[in-house]
Amino acid sequence: MNVSVGSRWEEFIEAVVKEGRYGSASEVVREGLRLVEE
Repeated sequence: MNVSVGSRWEEFIEAVVKEGRYGSASEVVREGLRLVEE
């Protein structure tokens, strides 16, 4: 599956991965989806 998030979110995702908070962009998106599901 490919998802377009726009440049604002793409930059955010790249930043949190670079900081080491997540291992990949997929991890960031999965965590966001878990929060929405709650």
